[in-house]
Amino acid sequence: MKAKKELGREAILKTLRQALEPQKNILAMWEGGAAAFGRTDRWSDIDLMVAAKDGQAAQAAAEVEAILKKLSPLTARLSASHPNWPDMIHTFYKLALADEFLLVDVGVMPQSSKDKLLETEIHGKALVHFDKAGVCVPPRLDRKKFLAGMKERKARLINMFELFSNYVAKELNRKNYIEAQYNYFMTLNMLVEALRMKHGPFHYDFRGRYLHYELPPRAAAKLQTLFYTKDPADLRRKDSRVRRWFNETIKAVK
Repeated sequence: MKAKKELGREAILKTLRQALEPQKNILAMWEGGAAAFGRTDRWSDIDLMVAAKDGQAAQAAAEVEAILKKLSPLTARLSASHPNWPDMIHTFYKLALADEFLLVDVGVMPQSSKDKLLETEIHGKALVHFDKAGVCVPPRLDRKKFLAGMKERKARLINMFELFSNYVAKELNRKNYIEAQYNYFMTLNMLVEALRMKHGPFHYDFRGRYLHYELPPRAAAKLQTLFYTKDPADLRRKDSRVRRWFNETIKAVK
């Protein structure tokens, strides 16, 4: 029996475009994520955005799902909600006939949505498949507002670090090594956020995404060594380094 041909990225996108573009209620389809930064590789998922006429986003999302189900049985489907984008219908799909890494991450928004994730400084240059209504014109980023938000987050981050960064030492002293390691990753995450503020402020809230691409190579290499600990003594040493580095970094953030 011949194995079924694996469903590839281009086949999925071509099918979606051919089915969606003629629909009157659907205005645009574009890719974000790795595609918007020119970094698509064999492990990339499909970060797909669709704009629909106002009042018809739910119908558009159902049409996208129906197309995907015709292409392949689904092995997983997950809906997500986001306070910053309350009008987005966001769904993840895993297709049985596609590579395990080729998830289809779909966001459907109404035409009047104020934030369609198109600011190039933050989201890259959208890879537009079709746009019938000028939906994909990137808006000008309000830098003053953005940087004010980062400044507010910086102040909160400093307080969080002051309050909680000693949790690793606390649990090491108790010989609770699982808890110590768990809290160490919390501290590392705060360091990552500070490094992003310093070296790539437009992605300060991107957490672990794109770090190897966006941090200076020496900083990325140094950070990588801190993510691995071999024993409690090594954890204590590296926790000390993380705390020093955070304090140095956050002071350099303007």
